[in-house]
Amino acid sequence: MSKKGVFKVRLSLLKLAFTAGMLLGASIAVAPATAMTIQYSFTGTVNQVTPRLSSTFSTSPSSSAMSGVMTVNTTDTNTLNGNIGTYSITTFSLNIGSYTATMGTSGTVEIRNGPPGNDRFNVTMNAPNGPMVSSLAPRLFDIQLRGPNSIFTSDALPASSPSITAFTNRNLWRLVFGAGNNRTVSGVITAMTAVAVVPLPPAVILFGAALVALVGLGAGNWKLRKASLPRHQGNGNNEGASSPHLRTSGPVAASFARNEVRST
Repeated sequence: MSKKGVFKVRLSLLKLAFTAGMLLGASIAVAPATAMTIQYSFTGTVNQVTPRLSSTFSTSPSSSAMSGVMTVNTTDTNTLNGNIGTYSITTFSLNIGSYTATMGTSGTVEIRNGPPGNDRFNVTMNAPNGPMVSSLAPRLFDIQLRGPNSIFTSDALPASSPSITAFTNRNLWRLVFGAGNNRTVSGVITAMTAVAVVPLPPAVILFGAALVALVGLGAGNWKLRKASLPRHQGNGNNEGASSPHLRTSGPVAASFARNEVRST
């Protein structure tokens, strides 16, 4: 490759690296911060089953007869009330024995910080996605926890697990089927655990892409330096035949010496 060609290729690679660096810097500067989410896992007993649902559900005093997991966005959508925070549920799953339901049409967690009134931790999942029971579809799942106004210090979504024993005024979960509230499976919440989850920011992904581009640039420069080195022609027994300092021995050397004598 000629020097001019090498220069053009190197200039193109430098432009590519510069563009990748500019895109990375711009993404870090303007990319909005990704909202944090909190994942809650919860368990409870099954204390009551209406007769029409008894073909699928049965009561159980086990503290984990009901279990579930939900992921909640920490952004408060109720900015008009400083004592009530409303947060969207993004993922949801529920297990009661062999029955399983997942994310419904919408879901929220409401945090009420008294006074006046009680502190509350309320969960509402509308139309959970689960099988029908006795021709009835699941319409609502909710958790109602109420206690004295000393549980919460604000309406922010609690990043640590709320103490279930602190909710002395009300502790109830229920899964409602069909219209009205007469066909339900319900019980008491026995535990709730919170785990903070921080998604990978988009800027980190772009940084990885830029790093790969820079590695590729380094590999390209190495190939160019290798291509610009002089290459020695020949192989096998003729290796080095193009060298001006060819050394010979045996009959070839003797013949060369005789020719030198005759020429003198």
